[in-house]
Amino acid sequence: MKLLYMNMRVFDIIGRMEKEFEDLKRAIGLSMLKRRPACDVLERNNELILRIDLPGFSKKDIDIELGENYIIIKAERKEEEKERYLLKERVKSIYRRMDFPYEIDSEKAKAKLRNGVLEIIIPKKKGRKGRKIEIE
Repeated sequence: MKLLYMNMRVFDIIGRMEKEFEDLKRAIGLSMLKRRPACDVLERNNELILRIDLPGFSKKDIDIELGENYIIIKAERKEEEKERYLLKERVKSIYRRMDFPYEIDSEKAKAKLRNGVLEIIIPKKKGRKGRKIEIE
C-alpha cells in the first residue's frame, strides 16, 4: 500500500510540473516562437533529398532560399487573432537552416508540397574535387 501511495505521489508531482510548464509557456508566448520542423535528409547518387514536415502550411506560406552550400526554409501562417484561445499549440512560423559539406546546384533544385510534407530535391554540383600534389 505504501508503494502504491508513493507511485501516485510521483504522478501527481509530474502532473503539476507539466501544468506549471504549460502555464509558463503561455505566459511568455513560447507557442508563438519559430520552431524547427522535423526533417529527413537523404543522399542519393548526386543529389540530396530533403523531406520536411510542414502540416497546416500551404505553398504560399513557404519560402525556400538556396545558397552555395546551404538551404533556409521559412514558413509563416497568417491567422486571425480575433478568436479567444484557451490553448494554442500549433505553430505560426518555422525556420530551418541546413549547411552542407559541398556545393549544391540551386538552379536545378525542385520542391513539392504534398500532404503536409515538403520534399526538396537538390543536385550536388559536379567538380570541385580535391587533388593530390607532389612535394618538391
